[in-house]
Amino acid sequence: MNKYIIKFVILIIVIFQSPLGYAKDFIAEVARANDLYAKNKYQEAADTYESIRKKGLINGYLYYNLGNTYIRLGKTGPAILNYIRAYNFIPRDENLQANLNYAIQQTQDKIPLPDQGKILTLFFWVNDLSLGELIKLTMIINLLFWLILIAWFYYRSNTFKLFRNLFLLVLFFSISSLFIKLEAQSNSITGVIMTKKVSVKSSHDLTNKTLFELHEGGLVKVINKHKNWYEIRLNENQKGWVPMNSLGT
Repeated sequence: MNKYIIKFVILIIVIFQSPLGYAKDFIAEVARANDLYAKNKYQEAADTYESIRKKGLINGYLYYNLGNTYIRLGKTGPAILNYIRAYNFIPRDENLQANLNYAIQQTQDKIPLPDQGKILTLFFWVNDLSLGELIKLTMIINLLFWLILIAWFYYRSNTFKLFRNLFLLVLFFSISSLFIKLEAQSNSITGVIMTKKVSVKSSHDLTNKTLFELHEGGLVKVINKHKNWYEIRLNENQKGWVPMNSLGT
């Protein structure tokens, strides 16, 4: 459980430091990249967006713009990878959903996003909220709960007792949702094939048997890694190993 507490604290620091904390430092560069995109200078726009990303800006719309730029360049692998990254920050954006679906249809394999699992089907609202939003929502509900609890200690009225119990229940569901989201993002990593074609091997060595092949933009679930190799799963019946440099996560 300690590892989740550490991750939780780190995520709180990240959420409150970026992108709101220092996105203003990149306004001029983002504007330049947007202008290059508008002028159909897609490679220059992509290079500028990537430069901003490498400097530390973590933002769903930056990833979304990168995805759009790579689609214009015909690079479906990087486009899908950045759309998926954007999805972690702006999961309810309808344009993002539409563009991701379009990009997947441009791939040879046309593999849909990996199933998120039964627990996320049960907690369906978790998919519509980003991890940052869930953290902020939980902190707000926690603050309100403690304020109501303090008021109940002072006044002991049935109204405050009712609100105390209600917010305790809401806080429980909020914390549960947060840790489900954290668990899902920690243990369910979506990978995107970045090379034109890759052979999926039976083990982590190029000399091993080729089980099947995947093409650029193909979506897989990363389940393990060994040195310079990822173990991936396509579905319940197909899994194997690919070189790390052929996969984006």
